[in-house]
Amino acid sequence: MKKIVIALVLIGLVGYAVFEFVQDQKRGVTGIEIGNSAPEFELQLLNDENETIRLSDLKGKKVVVNFWASWCKPCREEMPEIQTFYENKSDDVEVLAVNMTASEVKAENAHKFVEGKGYTFPLLVDPKNQASSDYKVLGLPETFFINSDGTINDFIKGQMDLEMLESKVKKLK
Repeated sequence: MKKIVIALVLIGLVGYAVFEFVQDQKRGVTGIEIGNSAPEFELQLLNDENETIRLSDLKGKKVVVNFWASWCKPCREEMPEIQTFYENKSDDVEVLAVNMTASEVKAENAHKFVEGKGYTFPLLVDPKNQASSDYKVLGLPETFFINSDGTINDFIKGQMDLEMLESKVKKLK
């Protein structure tokens, strides 16, 4: 009798796993693996409390999402490279720099860091680090490259330079 119950439980678990797998395939898997749909977010612009940017609104464009913090030295060093790229990018590419605001000692540190630097790409705040959590960001900086269909093409963990950035964007579809 025990063997029958154990067998039925195992069959039920396998059946449930197969069902969940099929459901994921139908709705399109979201996650940070290459080929998966990029996790959605809607975040406020750093310098404008009323304006937000939603990732899904950029579908049809290639998107670079960079996670940063003001206390992160490699983040500070790559920001001018991102600005140079942004100034020369094509119209079908968007760059978003997401500040991991909950990791800042004070939320205003992000404002102070960018003040007077002339960065013109969208700087977003993630006050509860929800977006960075969804993207499983553990170290900074981290940058994700998203195809125009909303799927993740590639990512870089750590500091990047202009050449790396341009190379990854060229591979976007």
